[in-house]
Amino acid sequence: MASNASHFVGAGKNGLARYVRQLKRLTLQFCSQGGSSRGLREYIDGEITRFARNTPQVAVYVRERRRRHPRLIGEFLNGNSRVVSVKNFTSSEVAKHVKTLTNMSGAKPAKLNKRWHTDNPTIQGNWTPFMHKKHLQKPSLQSRKTNNF
Repeated sequence: MASNASHFVGAGKNGLARYVRQLKRLTLQFCSQGGSSRGLREYIDGEITRFARNTPQVAVYVRERRRRHPRLIGEFLNGNSRVVSVKNFTSSEVAKHVKTLTNMSGAKPAKLNKRWHTDNPTIQGNWTPFMHKKHLQKPSLQSRKTNNF
């Protein structure tokens, strides 16, 4: 008799067996009359209910901001938030940005201080392709005077 042990999946890490979406709250802010909010209003009328149904782990808030440009605010589990301006975007462009926010981790981008790293720094300086080439010399003042037209 065969065992069903092969059907078990190990303890889930994010993305392997069990996925924990990092976006916890999505706020859609728009103006009910402004032309720059037209794409976001179309997205709210047509697709926001489908998005909320397909991603129940994300709380969706729709908030009207009078006389302001539309924006998306994503708040993540690690406490960070990301604000995306969707001024004059179409409904499909808004959907693309909502999907991007949904798939983000919320981590701040790491800043690299140096373009290279070595464990044994040299006191002579870094090598460049121009290290052993002769430098072009500026023409002397005397040669400039003789070439006068």
